[in-house]
Order: sequence, then C-alpha cells, then structure tokens
Amino acid sequence: MPHYGKTQITVCGDNEDLGRQAAAAVAAKLHQLLAEKDTLRVIFAAGESQSTFHRALAREEGIPWQRIVCFNVDDFWDPRLPREFTCGYQTERELYSQVNPSEYHLVDFKAPEPEAEARRFGNLVMQAPIDLLCQGIGTSGHLALNEPGDTALADPRPARVVSLVEQSKRQLREDPNFRDLGYVPDQGITLTIPAILAARSIFTMVPLALKKPILTRLLETLSPTPALPASVLVEVESRLFVDRDSCPDSLR
Repeated sequence: MPHYGKTQITVCGDNEDLGRQAAAAVAAKLHQLLAEKDTLRVIFAAGESQSTFHRALAREEGIPWQRIVCFNVDDFWDPRLPREFTCGYQTERELYSQVNPSEYHLVDFKAPEPEAEARRFGNLVMQAPIDLLCQGIGTSGHLALNEPGDTALADPRPARVVSLVEQSKRQLREDPNFRDLGYVPDQGITLTIPAILAARSIFTMVPLALKKPILTRLLETLSPTPALPASVLVEVESRLFVDRDSCPDSLR
C-alpha cells in the first residue's frame, strides 16, 4: 500500500467507492476507540469531497452515536450568509440528522465578533482530547481553512479567523453545496493545524478530478511547509483516501 511519509494512502475506484471504504475504516476505528472509552469526541469537515463519505458513514450499522460528541472543523463567517450555505448545515443534513450524535457543535457563522467566536469555539473543542478527525484537502492545499501563505504550523491558538484565498473561492463557486449562493464569503473560522494534528486518529478523504493537481504537488512535497498546509500529513500517522480521478499519476 502506498504512503505519503507516515500517511497510508488507499486508492479507491471512484467517489462512491471512496465513501464506502473511508466510512468502513472510520467505523472500525470508532468501534475500537469506543471499546476503550465511554464517550468519543470527533471532528468532521464539509464540502463536496466529504459527501459520499458522510452518507456511507450514516449507513454503517452498530455505531453507538449516542456516545459520540461531534464538532465541525471550520465554517464561513459572514452575517449575510443564509444558513443553508454553511458548512455546519451541510454536515447537519448529510450526517448529524441521520445518526443523532450525543451532541454536535458548530461555528457560529453570524457571531457579532469573529475573533471572540474563534476563541469560544477553539476552547470548546480543546476542553478534552479529540479522538478522531475526518477532513479533506482543498485545491489550494489547505487543511480546514488554513490557507497557504497564511498558516503557522505551530500556531498556539486552537482556532482562528482566516481570509479565503482566491483558489479556495474558485473551488467553492463550483461546489454544489455552495455555488447557488451567488458569492463566496471572504472570511472563515477554522481550527488551526496544531488543533487538527492533536486528534488521536486522522482520516483524510480527497476524491474528484479537481483535486489531482494539488495531490500531485503534495506527494512531491516531502517536508511540512506553510506554502502547502496539507504537507503536515507527511509526518503524521494517518489515512488518506483518493479515487481514480484524484489519484496522482505516480500512484497509478
């Protein structure tokens, strides 16, 4: 099985197959962790790349979701934003409403003061250890909304306010979850790289052809760099799922 540094790569047939394989792997890890702890704390992401995974995970049988507390890794911040165009709404629709976890916590995308909301949400997430993280990689190379050129890999804060780079905005304009909004918010609130890497188990799902260029660049980047935040995965024991459309030629 191929690796990116310490990260194990699974090459799936297509987006649906990726969703099934990733969901099965995450479900197995949840069962393993739940045998060790009464309650788990799990972080999820939103976006087109997570949809087949969310739907497949919701179909996995036997997961005692009443013992799992969920968080979103990020969201936009824009008081004008209709709720149905937020990351939180997507994960509610695709996952949380289907499985009814013990609790789930979202970024307040309309908070009056984004810096205060970043502090509130970051402190809430870090009140206790995170057991498992499920995320994607953006076409800019971001993890969550930690953008290239604007990310401190050793940021002391658990969450922060960010400005979206143009590449991320282009991706969102084409994302079926967000493109009907008619504009893209300029800012977001995200967990930082250290907060993400603090999770005990990390799963990264990256299907679709639009991700092939950034995954190709990622596999050529052999040490962590703020210019490509996802490169931190080279030093983390984790799982990366790609499909035949996103798969770099070097893995074929």
